[in-house]
This record gives sequence, structure tokens and C-alpha cells, in this order.
Amino acid sequence: MPRVTKYVLAVVLIVSGLVPGRAEPGKEFKELKGLKELRPIKGVVTAADFILKDLSGKPVRFSDEFKGKVVLLNFWATWCPPCRREMPSMERLYRAYLDDGFVVVAVSIDRAPTGKVEAFVKKLELSFPVLHDRDERVARLYGIPGVPASYVIGARGRIAYRAAGEYDWFRPAARSAVEGLLRAGRD
Repeated sequence: MPRVTKYVLAVVLIVSGLVPGRAEPGKEFKELKGLKELRPIKGVVTAADFILKDLSGKPVRFSDEFKGKVVLLNFWATWCPPCRREMPSMERLYRAYLDDGFVVVAVSIDRAPTGKVEAFVKKLELSFPVLHDRDERVARLYGIPGVPASYVIGARGRIAYRAAGEYDWFRPAARSAVEGLLRAGRD
């Protein structure tokens, strides 16, 4: 593809909000910062694929490992008090819907060694998958404004909801959103 055509295509994608590999939020997330509510994503936005290591050092490809599942993708850090406060509600949600095809995937953006992240996870007794994004490559891919930031992704890989800031993941609105996506995935 000629250089000018690539440039024009990039400009069109950026202006339209359809940057390849980005999960949409960028500018909208800035408006949501601190609102602490679950917001639906307008239009069709496919979750960006990535590979990160889990806490045992095993590489995990998002699209392979969680294909066909409803996913709460959460970006967090051990030094973040709101992250710490919302984790127990994420654990409750995970346990409530695990057998139905739901999974929580927590992506730590800590630059600290994986051992520190693992100690945090053990202290909070979290049982859902935790991945480590030390260089924040995946966080940038998703355009997160800060932590915590979360996306709820349907079984077909489309981002359905987002939340910026601390959120109670076991409140009725969150459970209803997950249940709706689980039902839609069975159709």
C-alpha cells in the first residue's frame, strides 16, 4: 500500500474511532473517569487480542484462552486503593457465574516483579486468572485512562460495557449485564 494511502487510512480510522487493535474507549473514558458506573458501549467494538504471561510465567493468548466466554477484563495495580476495594466484588461475581461460562481476567499493570503481584492475589484470596502487563503494552492497546478500568466482553468477542474507576461488580446492574451476555452467548 502506498505511503499516502496508509496515512489517509490511519487518519480516517482515528477520526472515526476505529483504530485497529484499540478497544474504543479513549475519549469516552475521559468523560467517565470517576463516575463509577457500568456504561454500555455503542456500536460494534471487538476486543483487541493480546498475549501476556500469567503469574506462573505461562504465556496466555486472550483470544484462545477465553474464546466463547463472557469476560470481565479488568486493569488494576497493587498500589491502587480503589482496585483493592473492588476486587472482592469481582471475586464474588466470578464465583457466581463461573459454571455458566463467565470469567474475570485481571491484568496487573504493576512494574514490580511478578512475585509482588502474586502476593497481593494470595492475600485477597483471588481465584480468577491474573496476567501481568509490566510494560503497560496491553493497557495502552485498550486506551485505559488509569486504574481500575474494566470492560465486559461478550462470548463473541465484542465489548459490551465499560467501567472507569472503582465499581461494585456484584451490584444488580453488573449481574444483569453478565446474565444478559451469557444468555446471548447461548443463542
